Amino acid sequence: MRDKAEEIARSREITEYERKLADRDKLLQELHVHQVELELQNEELRQAQAKLQYTHQQYLDLYNEAPMGYASLDDSGIIVRANQMLATMLGVEKYRLTGRALVEFMEPDEQSIFRSRYTAFANHPDGKFIDIKFRCLSKGSVKDGFAGRIQGRRLDRNNSVESAFRWAESLLVVVSDVTELKKSEEKIHFQAHHDVLTGLPNRATLYDQLESSLSLAKRQDSYGALLFMDLDRFKTVNDSLGHHTGDQLLIGFTRRMRTHIRREDLLARMGGDEFVVLLGEHHHNNHVTAVNAQRFAEHITESLSEPLIINKQPFQVSLSIGISVFPFHDEDNVNDVVRQADTAMYQAKNDGRGLVRFFHSNMQESARQRMTMEAELRVALIEEQFELYYQPQFTIEGSLYAVEALVRWRHPYRGVVSPDKFISVAEESGMIVALGEWVTENTIKQFVKWRKDGLVDQDIRFSINVSAKQLESTSFSERVEELLNRYELSPSCLVFEITESLLMPNDQIADEVVTRLSELGLTFSVDDFGTGFSSLAIIQNKPIGQLKIDKRFVEDLRWRENMEDDVTEDKQYAMVNAILSMGRALGLEVVAEGVETEEQNRVLKRLGCQYVQGYYYTKPLPAGDFIRFVKR
Repeated sequence: MRDKAEEIARSREITEYERKLADRDKLLQELHVHQVELELQNEELRQAQAKLQYTHQQYLDLYNEAPMGYASLDDSGIIVRANQMLATMLGVEKYRLTGRALVEFMEPDEQSIFRSRYTAFANHPDGKFIDIKFRCLSKGSVKDGFAGRIQGRRLDRNNSVESAFRWAESLLVVVSDVTELKKSEEKIHFQAHHDVLTGLPNRATLYDQLESSLSLAKRQDSYGALLFMDLDRFKTVNDSLGHHTGDQLLIGFTRRMRTHIRREDLLARMGGDEFVVLLGEHHHNNHVTAVNAQRFAEHITESLSEPLIINKQPFQVSLSIGISVFPFHDEDNVNDVVRQADTAMYQAKNDGRGLVRFFHSNMQESARQRMTMEAELRVALIEEQFELYYQPQFTIEGSLYAVEALVRWRHPYRGVVSPDKFISVAEESGMIVALGEWVTENTIKQFVKWRKDGLVDQDIRFSINVSAKQLESTSFSERVEELLNRYELSPSCLVFEITESLLMPNDQIADEVVTRLSELGLTFSVDDFGTGFSSLAIIQNKPIGQLKIDKRFVEDLRWRENMEDDVTEDKQYAMVNAILSMGRALGLEVVAEGVETEEQNRVLKRLGCQYVQGYYYTKPLPAGDFIRFVKR
């Protein structure tokens, strides 16, 4: 029994021992597994730390080497750290930025604005972003400064990368140099409010300023003034010389005007050759305002007494000026004021150009009449309400030499309307081309009939005034050639009178048309010679056969016994004598217009003038009266 018990006990001890050994082995195995797991976790952690460190370093590298200025600030706006680009932008060494307030690098007048905005942002817990534009000093100098922009946001402490920044750092900002952007914005703004050619304020800017001025006048019970200016005959210059020369003339005019405009006044360009001046002063007495505006207009006119030099060539410029003293009516708005000044300007043009006119209520009726005339003129072209009058040209001895055809408008209820009443309307409306074609064809037709009927000699020529618009078209020469062929008229019988402005260079089409017609055998005459822009060189190089002395030079001619001495002292004598001498030197015919007295005729004969025309001989006559005059 004992032996069996001992055997069982030993068996149990062996089993217990084996169990403990097994438990130990299992524990060792588990410990080994845990050790391996820890090693794997440590490796993963090391890799994660290395990756995080690499990412952080990349972040810092990007931060430090970024092409834009970066800085982290505390709640007071003190720089905690900054990158190299910011140091370069501000013109200081990088280590000198730490601990300094960013506001120190701003222009003095912008520092208080930045402080207040930054403080409000820092003290507002919900504020996440900030965006401020400013002028930044560089190297402590305004001259070296730049237009800056700060864009920033609060650091996110829950972000693994941003949490690496010091807790003192609460804001990450980007400082940008937006100088070029600001320049572009300023350029766009300037172009939106200024004329591209002259650099003057444009219509939009004028209307804004005029709105303020008109409101002030109504509020203070005072009066302001607006001057509407138009360059006389600019369209002719532009058409004949080309747009480039026209633009240069506008630029030269603007330069001249700038030197005479006061700081408080606004000079603006409305478009084309139209300019306005808004006077900066107001007066409670409208008469005082009007007197000051008149003086200013006279000052501007006087400033143009000296010619503008464009491409080394003198241009004598005159202005037609209309003035509106506003408010004319209590209910007037900006458009009313501009329209009133514009209406007054057109009245100045109609009265003779180079004049100043104030707006008054009667002018509204004049403007309405002008619109009515334009409409009636269109009807007149359709219904051929025009009639040709003829004014003879004579040799100085009194023999018939040539005939000038002049158009008259036989209005159904106005009667005969002279050209000075409707030609300007025809030119401005574009109807001058159709009217010119009518005059040309009907003159040729009438002339051919008179020659066939033996009413005028074969050697008598007819002259016709030709507008710039007609010469602008290359088809004009073809049209003239077609008329000459149709009516079987020799080109040598026809003279085309043109203005001096059409002789100017750079008008290639007009040059080609004049050259083509001259080659056919037509003669070109320069009308009103001495009042425009032409020179001896231009006359010499153009196919011109005749000069017509303007009547303004003839009207003051007076007979003197010692004329040879006075001719060098009197401007009228000198001018007429110079034109006659030029004509003789170049082999050109010279016709004196506007001869009204026997005395003028004697003076012209004494000076050697060959041909004359004017009321001294006869006024322009309708066809029937002209033939009776010739027969007599």
